[in-house]
Amino acid sequence: MSKKNIHTHDDLKEFYTPYVDRPSSLFAWRRSVLPKVIPQALLIAAFSALIVGLWKYTTFRLGIKSNFISITTFVVSLLLAYRTNTAYDRYWEGRRLWSTMITAIRNLARFIWVNVPNLNENKIDPEKSVVFELLAGYAIATKHFLREEDASRKLKIRLDMEPLNDECCKDDESRLNKLLGKLLIYRSKTTPMKRQLIKPDLVINHNLPLEISLYLNYYISQLKRREPIEKRPDDPSITQMYANVSILTDCLSSLERVLRSPIPFAYAIHLLQTTWLFCLSLPFQLVQDLEWVTVPIAFFASMILLGVEEIASEIENPFGRDPNDLKLDEFCKLLEMELDFVKSHHNMANQWKSADNEQDELNELKEQNELNELKESHELNESKEPHELNESSVKQELSEVKTEQ
Repeated sequence: MSKKNIHTHDDLKEFYTPYVDRPSSLFAWRRSVLPKVIPQALLIAAFSALIVGLWKYTTFRLGIKSNFISITTFVVSLLLAYRTNTAYDRYWEGRRLWSTMITAIRNLARFIWVNVPNLNENKIDPEKSVVFELLAGYAIATKHFLREEDASRKLKIRLDMEPLNDECCKDDESRLNKLLGKLLIYRSKTTPMKRQLIKPDLVINHNLPLEISLYLNYYISQLKRREPIEKRPDDPSITQMYANVSILTDCLSSLERVLRSPIPFAYAIHLLQTTWLFCLSLPFQLVQDLEWVTVPIAFFASMILLGVEEIASEIENPFGRDPNDLKLDEFCKLLEMELDFVKSHHNMANQWKSADNEQDELNELKEQNELNELKESHELNESKEPHELNESSVKQELSEVKTEQ
């Protein structure tokens, strides 16, 4: 593991700090829905100005009583509240499922890196690094799958399938490379966080995350048949690995459910039509009492109502590239950095062994010091020959002293 691939906690914090990057200004513009809403509000303001002008300078009397506001306000508020809550539930469900998927990937990485013995104790198995690329590739492939993009162009996958035979399975050093057909997955580059129209020829039906889960499952099944037997992981670890692969598949299906099940079109279009009807009716109800003040009131009222509807429409699909969608690019990059960090800890077991050895050496040194002290304090009996005082007799006496204590 090269030093350039090892990332510290400060690197992770500097890379993705959502609460620090969040704009706190009242006039924040970059991630606001105002750029999309203001043109619509200006259109309603212009329509309001036309109604006020006709009221003041012509004989047309288009005003109506304001009772209509009290009737429609309640209906519009209910529709907007339901629309916003439903959209946010979908947003939060997508975030929760993504976190569950990342947890399963972290658990798989931990079990594979620690619980799978290396064939060579002094060297990390190459297949572990390949599997870590598969784990990172699963998250990246899921991201592109949810965006209906061609993930193979981002991940640069190459398959060179080789026939499986007994000699292939006996080659420990390149076991997974041959068994999986030298599947190579390289890191994807972070793309700009902006809306991009997907061309029809770029939309694919290939479920790449599902294919990667098959390779992961196949790798685990090969671990159960490893030779020699002592190089196989224990059965509880194998069970946990299978369970986490199942969690990955379950998360993929649930994320696809959120993606493929939008709010019914009839409900969404009815809400939009009702909101526009309410905003366009405002100048007719306010012109008699407010005259030209009707224009700014209609502008701000429509900006608020249409803004709420636009927010709900934007977060309904949380996997896209809108400014307020889930930061899937940052999540994937963060996962890659974490996996690099795990791979940098390849000698932790040796450190534990070294600690045990040091403790044994300390115990032996302590015992030797006690023996020396006992020899120095021991007074030779005059009737006892000096050569009769050997180390065995001193140890016996030392044990008797410890027993008395």
